[in-house]
Amino acid sequence: MLSRRRSVPAVAKPQLTIEEAADRLARMSQTVARLTAVIVEETSLLKAGKYVAASALEARKGELSSRYVMDVGAVRASADSVAAQPAEVLEEAEALHLAFRQALDENLAVLGVARSVAENLMRGVAQELAARNAPTTYDARGGAYGRPAAAAPMTLSRRS
Repeated sequence: MLSRRRSVPAVAKPQLTIEEAADRLARMSQTVARLTAVIVEETSLLKAGKYVAASALEARKGELSSRYVMDVGAVRASADSVAAQPAEVLEEAEALHLAFRQALDENLAVLGVARSVAENLMRGVAQELAARNAPTTYDARGGAYGRPAAAAPMTLSRRS
């Protein structure tokens, strides 16, 4: 039985005071810096082919991402209080977000390459297995016997 997602009404976020906005911006800057470091580490592990080590970063990345989303929501809801912050604070936050975006773009590109390589490997293995199972005899006309073998389904286990 399929469960249906309930629609939850949006709850208005309370406006932050100027002091609360300053604290939230500082927390968000720390979160973005830590999240960027995790993304960069994951990217370097993926480039080195250390996929298991990269997957170990998943929990920390998820926690930091959740905190970041909450902070961004609070900051967006308090645009006036954020605008009242010193220019240096806003420029620092913008620079951190730019560095985060660049690290994320590189990470996504590396993930795309890793996925493509994995798909190509799986396709090659499936074709090799199909070729091994193909008949090696000829029919009366000298052609290959039967139809060309299609790639058979295969199952992999992560435990090996």
